[in-house]
Amino acid sequence: MNAMAAKTGLVVITHGQIGHALIEAAEFILDQPLGEIGCLSFRQTDGGCTSETEILAAIDAADQGSGVLVLADIGGASPCNAVNRLLPDDRTALVTGVNLAMLIRAWNYRSRPPAQLARMAALGAVRDITSQEP
Repeated sequence: MNAMAAKTGLVVITHGQIGHALIEAAEFILDQPLGEIGCLSFRQTDGGCTSETEILAAIDAADQGSGVLVLADIGGASPCNAVNRLLPDDRTALVTGVNLAMLIRAWNYRSRPPAQLARMAALGAVRDITSQEP
């Protein structure tokens, strides 16, 4: 793949099926499949925990030549902490607090490098959070 066509890969890692639901909603809104997005449902149960190998495999699979942005649900929670321990290099960035606006913005601007895309995704998420007073 030439450098001009390369895009930042995306991985969503959340507790339960939240990431899958966000991707499904984004596909509906954008009216297109987002099959290039990696998604991990973090497991931390008696039956086992999502392994570092699984997380690294998802990051590697999502890398299209320009690095990867990982979107996690809660800062300081297990999925976020696991990704923080594993961030392979400066071609990988992490943003926490994933919401639908963040995911759509990340998808639309994935031609940007990971660090810049991380800032844009976070800004898009924050702009979408409002409070309506009666």
